[in-house]
Amino acid sequence: MPHLIFDCDGVLVDSEPLSMRIDVEILAENGIVMSEEEAHRRFVGRTFAAMLDEMRRDFGVSFPADASNQKDLRLLELYERELKAVDGVGAALEALMPQHFSVASNSPAGRVEAALRITGLTRFFGNRITTFEHVARGKPEPDVFIEAARRAGYDPKDCIVIEDSVTGVTAAHRAGCLVLGFTGTHPHPDDQARKLREAGAVTAFAEMGKLPGLVAENIL
Repeated sequence: MPHLIFDCDGVLVDSEPLSMRIDVEILAENGIVMSEEEAHRRFVGRTFAAMLDEMRRDFGVSFPADASNQKDLRLLELYERELKAVDGVGAALEALMPQHFSVASNSPAGRVEAALRITGLTRFFGNRITTFEHVARGKPEPDVFIEAARRAGYDPKDCIVIEDSVTGVTAAHRAGCLVLGFTGTHPHPDDQARKLREAGAVTAFAEMGKLPGLVAENIL
């Protein structure tokens, strides 16, 4: 039975719009005007630090030393008020049990833990959370998936990853995992499905209710 590794943002919790809202606010406070749609297109799936590095290169902006902490504090406050689980993900996880699940994320561990707590998903994952903080390189490098598999006692080739971003699919594919692309939280799901398949996903789907069947079809 394969081990299932889930990305968090955009797969388990519908957090990307909230995160992009804060990113756009922080950019505006530092003189960079950008729409949430453009921020989503450019930065989804990447770390906040990678976004700041790109903005420094492109605009020559110096961000405050505590910018990452400010992002975390503001976003956690927004999570408490507005964060929801992705539609149907709880039922899909229930249907997939007794398989064990892990999370592999480019978000900080504390933020992932809070997201799972707020949305009632902690019980499915326990402490099986691996983030960019636990490895040398975040996604699109494969490190976070290799480490998540190691912690769960699996070889990456015996894991199925569920990802929603090109960055994440690329990382999981490089790790040697089988990848299912999820498009249900993307504003342009059909276009995103094509991009995820091109990045290495074996298929793409838009409804979490389809996940148990897809896992059964792709048993390694």
